[in-house]
Amino acid sequence: MKKLLLFLTALLTLLLLPAAAGSASAAEVTALRTAARTDGNPPFVRTVLDLSSSVKAVASLNKSRDTLKVSLKNSTPAGDAAGTYRVNRQNVDTVSLKKDGGDALLTVKLKNPVAMDDIKVFALKANGSLPQRLVVDVPSVSTAKAPSSSGVKGSSSSVPAASASDKKVLKGKVICLDPGHGGSDVGAIGTLNGRSVYEKDITLAISLPLRDMLRNAGAQVIMTRSTDKDVARAYAGDAEELQARCDVANKADADIFLSIHIDSFSNANVDGTTAYYYPKSGRDLLLAQTLHQSMMVNMAIPDRGVRSNDLYVNVHTAMPSVLMEMGFISNTHRLNMLTSSWGPKRIAESMYQGIIDYFKQID
Repeated sequence: MKKLLLFLTALLTLLLLPAAAGSASAAEVTALRTAARTDGNPPFVRTVLDLSSSVKAVASLNKSRDTLKVSLKNSTPAGDAAGTYRVNRQNVDTVSLKKDGGDALLTVKLKNPVAMDDIKVFALKANGSLPQRLVVDVPSVSTAKAPSSSGVKGSSSSVPAASASDKKVLKGKVICLDPGHGGSDVGAIGTLNGRSVYEKDITLAISLPLRDMLRNAGAQVIMTRSTDKDVARAYAGDAEELQARCDVANKADADIFLSIHIDSFSNANVDGTTAYYYPKSGRDLLLAQTLHQSMMVNMAIPDRGVRSNDLYVNVHTAMPSVLMEMGFISNTHRLNMLTSSWGPKRIAESMYQGIIDYFKQID
């Protein structure tokens, strides 16, 4: 199996002797720790290895791009550093360290593929009480490239096979998805690298893979729109357009209605996701809570809570309904995520899990 190889040589203050590298005392990996970081794009899980001396590291990503191996040449785990650590942070499942012949081997197991360009391996010099360290950053979301037809990346993607348990939960369920805005109504507008980005494109980029995941698991999915169009008619008034969306769900006798939006504000520092519901039944709040909780567990987006509000689509739909605001288009960091190759798909995956959790609780 052909592997993509990335060779990284850690050049620290104390370099390995070039002629005696094979016979030199092995460097010890004295500690291993992991931490989830949300200050990158994409967010990542950082693994730090404390070292007794400098090492040469060779990193390889397997063909399916879901297992990263970093070989620390002429090294050995010391003390209790060796072992398997269950990270279970979004896309990163486990991190393990073991002795591999004359080397130490770090293995990062992923749930979904990542791009090699998004993996970083680098060395840090000893600093005060801190020893020499090898740092490995792996995206905590899938960064596999997906084709796009809307100008927003991630709007089209392959869908993994649904589990038997998911199929059991979603069998016979009717779900109405409402990608906010569309056609003559562009929604909120963001600016990225000098170009305008429309809310209507992002909401559709999230909704299409979510639709495919749900259908793949056996649900009947009704879309208020699946292309860039108005639901009522071009330039219709707000009430007419929103009622047309409610009518789609009501006529289909859907089990739930989910309207997907992106927020905006004059302060570009504001960010976060909000789940809005209207308490017309005992299950509206539950749907909002399960969707919101899935976002908090699976997405690195600030929490703006679950809020009761009399938004039109929540009031005028006959079934449990939620309007989700998935971050702020006015926030540059969030807009980068929302227009990335992985962002919309990851949001869709989180919404999918929230929907599964909802039906598990009511069935």
